[in-house]
Amino acid sequence: MRSPFARVMASLVAMLTCFPGIGRSQGRGTAWLDDPKPAAWNTPGQPIPSAPKIQGTVDARCRDAARPAQLAEDKQVRERGWDLIGAFQGGWQTLVIRGTARYDGMCRPNQYQDFVFVRGAFAGTLSPQPMDSRTDGALSQVSLQSATRLTVVYARYVPADALCCPSKTTSVVFDVASDEPAVRPVSASTSNNSTGQTSASPPPSLTGTSWRLVKFQGGDGKILKPDDPSKYTIDLATGGQLSARVDCNRGRGTWKSTGSSQIAFGPMALTRAQCAPGSLHDQIVKQWGNIRSYVIRDGHLFLSLMADGGIYEFEPIESK
Repeated sequence: MRSPFARVMASLVAMLTCFPGIGRSQGRGTAWLDDPKPAAWNTPGQPIPSAPKIQGTVDARCRDAARPAQLAEDKQVRERGWDLIGAFQGGWQTLVIRGTARYDGMCRPNQYQDFVFVRGAFAGTLSPQPMDSRTDGALSQVSLQSATRLTVVYARYVPADALCCPSKTTSVVFDVASDEPAVRPVSASTSNNSTGQTSASPPPSLTGTSWRLVKFQGGDGKILKPDDPSKYTIDLATGGQLSARVDCNRGRGTWKSTGSSQIAFGPMALTRAQCAPGSLHDQIVKQWGNIRSYVIRDGHLFLSLMADGGIYEFEPIESK
């Protein structure tokens, strides 16, 4: 008969198994990214890998947001058990399609993979194994360079990093063989990410602070900047009260932080002026309720959207 201590430890292990996002990174699966010349894992003619088996049920709201199959290659990926997510990328008779096996609580993809097709033939994956969002080695961006080359960026985390902001990225250059299509890594290089958090100390209190917008960086890497930062400001007052200016409108609302790096904004009552073309007003208002976390680094405030939708960067407004 097992001791009470053994039973407790067994229960703890079972909990960590059921909730794979707790207490782990992708571990040894990211070692290939630290090699300047990674070994190849794709071979010509290999089949599309099947999606990992998932225990339990998948949130229907997440699955409903999956992309419908539009191409013959989409259907091949779907037939192997993957949900299609995000837009496919194409050029030079090359297609990159992303599929996921499951989702986290914010509908971010977990156990996802990117599949490469050349002239309709499967040429391989862009990682040796499926990846989880917001963990070390998660693929974040694919750039098609030519008919025979593409570049892929992966997030690199250290223990002190906030989930929204990995401190480093690794860029991998892949070659695409033209005779018998197969995607093979050629080189890998890691660099510091200016938006990462490198300090393990807890972030300072947000109460009583004021900020103006510097830029928005989308999950696809696209950057948008306001024409005038002073037209996009937020004041985080005591008691969970908030006042803001969103271009030509002003408003009031609420905010709360439920834990370290976690933040949520309530509905905001705004004036109803029509802002000029090119304004970020409509985007900010639409995404306001999707902000889920924050980090302060180098004096700037970074607000992250759910599902890796992007990051708003603010700079402090000095009190007069």
